[in-house]
Amino acid sequence: MVLISLLILLSFSLSFKEKRIKGLESQLKNLEKEVSLLKSLPSPGISGSEEFRAGKIGEVETPEETLTVQLPQMISNTEGAILEIKEDRLIVQGSGSNFTDQKPRELTLLFTLETITFEPGQKIKYQGLEGLKHFKKGDKISISSPENIRGKTQIKVDYINKVQ
Repeated sequence: MVLISLLILLSFSLSFKEKRIKGLESQLKNLEKEVSLLKSLPSPGISGSEEFRAGKIGEVETPEETLTVQLPQMISNTEGAILEIKEDRLIVQGSGSNFTDQKPRELTLLFTLETITFEPGQKIKYQGLEGLKHFKKGDKISISSPENIRGKTQIKVDYINKVQ
């Protein structure tokens, strides 16, 4: 009788361990996917002089074109409205404030592990990709970048503020 009880107990123990192993394998697969995504993100911060150069989009090409706005050579912020939320980036209808011609354009905002997203009033913040979970299409945002975003449509962001 004791032997049968021990066999039953051993059987339940093995069954429980098999279920636990399957659960851990599933968690491991999810972590591997997340690590792969994180490795594909751009590195935070300034990594070279290219980030300080202005882009060419929206710049004046001929001297005959007259400018109504004189932009500084270095621009690090702009604003826009969210069009689409992706796994590691936002697609935004930018205001055009980072282009010499001031025309609104679609911007791609690349998140890094260091990107900080603030709720209105900056009382709540999220770091990295977590911030993407708190946006919805149409949200108005202000954007700050560690690089020069003048004339660029793909921007690495360090801060995003949701505007009320």
